[in-house]
Amino acid sequence: MLILLLVLYFCLLTYVSHRTGKNDSGADFFLGNRRSPWWAVAIGMVGASVSGVSFVSVPGWVPASSFSYMQMVLGFLVGYVVVAYLLLPIYYNSGNVSIYSYLTSRLGESGRKTGALFFLLNKLMGAAVKFYVAAYVLYQLSDIDFLPFPVFALLCVSFVYFYTYKGGIRSIVWTDLLQTFLMVLSLVLLLHKALSLMDLDWRSGLSFIADSDLSRIFYFDDWSTRTYFWKHFVSGAFVVVVMTGLDQDMIQKNLSCRSLKEARRNMLSYGVLFIPVNLLFLSLGLLVANYYGVDALPATGDALLPYFVKEAGPAVLMCFAVGMLASSFSSVDSAMAAMTTSLLSDLLGEDAERVSPKLRHRVHLGVAAAVCLAVVLLDFVRSDHAIDVIYQLVSYLYGPLLGMFAYCIFRRGGGVVDSVWVVVVAVLSPLLSYGTSKALHVFCGYDMGYELLLLNGLITYLGIVCIRRLTSAGRS
Repeated sequence: MLILLLVLYFCLLTYVSHRTGKNDSGADFFLGNRRSPWWAVAIGMVGASVSGVSFVSVPGWVPASSFSYMQMVLGFLVGYVVVAYLLLPIYYNSGNVSIYSYLTSRLGESGRKTGALFFLLNKLMGAAVKFYVAAYVLYQLSDIDFLPFPVFALLCVSFVYFYTYKGGIRSIVWTDLLQTFLMVLSLVLLLHKALSLMDLDWRSGLSFIADSDLSRIFYFDDWSTRTYFWKHFVSGAFVVVVMTGLDQDMIQKNLSCRSLKEARRNMLSYGVLFIPVNLLFLSLGLLVANYYGVDALPATGDALLPYFVKEAGPAVLMCFAVGMLASSFSSVDSAMAAMTTSLLSDLLGEDAERVSPKLRHRVHLGVAAAVCLAVVLLDFVRSDHAIDVIYQLVSYLYGPLLGMFAYCIFRRGGGVVDSVWVVVVAVLSPLLSYGTSKALHVFCGYDMGYELLLLNGLITYLGIVCIRRLTSAGRS
């Protein structure tokens, strides 16, 4: 039954993509001819950001950490303001398809290629983690033992490639809009089912959630824990700056808007919409945990919601499947388009808007193959909390990007630092951050959370400053 749903869903996306992406030009593929309505981009970005991971990981987090994730979500809103008013004007004024071309102004081609490589590595791994969670859960629920998981993953990624290879961003804006609507609808239906199983209506359910110990949001009592408010809040702001503001995937959609004013409106609206959507996910996790009993959960982490869905009947299973498909497809399709853009523009040196469709299709196919391979490899390395894995990846791989962009924005004088040592600093920074976090845990009992991102970015920034001073001294 789920396989039939997958095929029908694929047909629906293909139809929408065909209707909105008939033109095969580079201008359409990469920037949608800069005609995307801001409201459509904003709503579609919600689905792309949430991904299939949130459908299982965010609800699965509740028994262990309550609603503490909302501290980070509130920090996200600050980050969206920074992106809207600091970074978007820079990208719009540059007029380039790739945001990493901006690094050329202060760090030369070595900086641009280094930034693009870190983006590609993080986006490949992040997209693979998100898509793996969705594909594996659907595979398990489908009970299709005759079909090996690698083949199932290949089919799913092939579906995404098929409806994005031609229309690109222009198609993705509208397919993501549809998928976000289906995702939220599925989430609401799952909440309704959970409430009905507990003999609650929406009003009494809201009171139940508010009165539960698991709905606690703010944690100010122990600064050394990972759930401490200021750790989550500040880290949330910087996570958005790097995951949205320094991410070709998310910014490319904003650049498809008609003007900077509309792009800002889109960014701020998207940030506000992210709050109620995450509250719905957390509320679902709270209800499911209380339905079974917090001390008697039949499953934990990412396995909790799928277990509930499988036990709740075929109708709930269908709702969950649609939500997972919608969120996972909307996440990976834009990631693949962004990786194609960066590969062509930053690493191959092509004019992305004038590149031949034949070369673009080949690169896009290569990206799809890389995502599929990464998804299959992840089957050997599993985690109970996939969303935590994603944010840990961000802390290590986007930290160097944060440091490089900070240097370009705030260090105006002194010429261009175009040196292979920039690459060395960017590679050493995550390693030094990892070593520092382990040392703090062993010697001070301090557990670093996502503030590791700030340390990583600071090390990169200071490293580039040192390179600049050493090269200046050498020339003098």
